[in-house]
Amino acid sequence: MVRLDVRGQVITLRREDAERLRAAAAAASALSSRRRDLALVLDWALSSPRVVALRRSEARELAQLLAEDASLAHLGEALGGSVRRPAA
Repeated sequence: MVRLDVRGQVITLRREDAERLRAAAAAASALSSRRRDLALVLDWALSSPRVVALRRSEARELAQLLAEDASLAHLGEALGGSVRRPAA
């Protein structure tokens, strides 16, 4: 299990879901330094038993990533209010 602090809420992700998020963020890391940062934080969370806190920019990127990728939509629902959707 991977534990993240997203805007003051501690959420727990299955390892497989965290790996999918990391892979999706890493895939866009060449185009976006914020996606690279998110991928690095998720990588650290995968290798750490501790709760890893996301900065505001990383939480925004996570929300945007979940909104863009339909295959990750179930994670957005699971995270609920912890990750706000970016304004359209």
